[in-house]
Amino acid sequence: MPKTAKRNSDRAQRHNTPSINNEAISQQLEALLTPAIFAQQQYYKQLGLRDRVL
Repeated sequence: MPKTAKRNSDRAQRHNTPSINNEAISQQLEALLTPAIFAQQQYYKQLGLRDRVL
């Protein structure tokens, strides 16, 4: 009898689905991240570099 080939589960395709859009969470993240982004831009200007948002 021939053996069945083993499947490699690492190669299985995962299906990523977007999470539910929660307005309260998105506002809180925006409030936390916006000052950090502007501070980073100001730091790069002080160093004489162009603005970079990663």
